[in-house]
Amino acid sequence: MDNGYLTMDNFGKTILCVIIGLVSGFEVFAQYNEQDIRDYIVQYADVAIQKMGEYKIPASITIAQGIFESACGKSRLAVEGNNHFGIKCHKEWTGDTILIDDDELQECFRKYTSVSESYTDHSLFLTTRKRYSNLFELDIMDYKAWARTLKQDGYATNPQYADRLISLIERFNIARLDTLWQNGVTLSQVTDNTTPKPVIENNKPTPKPSPSEKKGKKVFTALGSEYPSDNSPFTYRKVFKNNNTYFVIAEKGDTYEKIAQDILVMADNLRKFNDVGPNEEPVENEIVYVEAKGRGNAMRIHTVQAGETLRYISQRYGVQLRYILKYNMLDENSIIHPGDQILLKR
Repeated sequence: MDNGYLTMDNFGKTILCVIIGLVSGFEVFAQYNEQDIRDYIVQYADVAIQKMGEYKIPASITIAQGIFESACGKSRLAVEGNNHFGIKCHKEWTGDTILIDDDELQECFRKYTSVSESYTDHSLFLTTRKRYSNLFELDIMDYKAWARTLKQDGYATNPQYADRLISLIERFNIARLDTLWQNGVTLSQVTDNTTPKPVIENNKPTPKPSPSEKKGKKVFTALGSEYPSDNSPFTYRKVFKNNNTYFVIAEKGDTYEKIAQDILVMADNLRKFNDVGPNEEPVENEIVYVEAKGRGNAMRIHTVQAGETLRYISQRYGVQLRYILKYNMLDENSIIHPGDQILLKR
């Protein structure tokens, strides 16, 4: 259980979870990175969705706690005890145990025969203990309230526990699992045999399309070959990455509502991520970010070309428009000209 020893740095960089223990006189560190988190989500999403149906605990909360408490399944407690939620023995436990240094030396933790058993016991732990009863008066889709109430009810002593859970859920869009449960499907049903295979001819790179225009303004487009691709557990669409931010490429006739439905996010959030108004729609091949863009870009400076707008630059470099405005002391009505130097990072 998180008792102040878990630390997490910037999600865009390598994430270190430090679990302090004394083994043969030295400390043991369990490390995991962003890809480990994504792999953990995919591996245990269906069991979390199943428990959400059985016990009415948000899958997003279950997964986020599992990531934190088990260091993505890499902690000693998780590896040797299949314990992904840091649950200690307590007087009622009659099963196997494992001793781990936590708040005190050699504390007793529950040991399970499988990770699935750990997930079930986590659900029972919350549903059968009176101290957590007020959790089940909350909206099951309100992961923020669940995270804060878990901390309030004493699941962890770390004062930042709730904020960490919320940040993790939002950074990796884990709340989409709750939406899957709401829609009556599992993650495997969404992803099974639905990802289209890219067609590669002669291994030649596909040329980048010419910039498109929307309402007379230049729009940043791409075909994807110039960006690293990745598989998303939440959509059949091909997902790409720019400035450590995931995006999809709009197809002919796409709307933000259609894309939002395909990737299980709210259309209003998509519009916010891409700095567009309620009456605008993407054009073919336009980049559509499916999560919040970054706060800066290593390129640092961009020289404005003819026809470019501040939004175009924001989309090209994957930097939130509000930060570009802030770095350059501009506002949304500011006009830029060819040759202007735009700061992309403070």
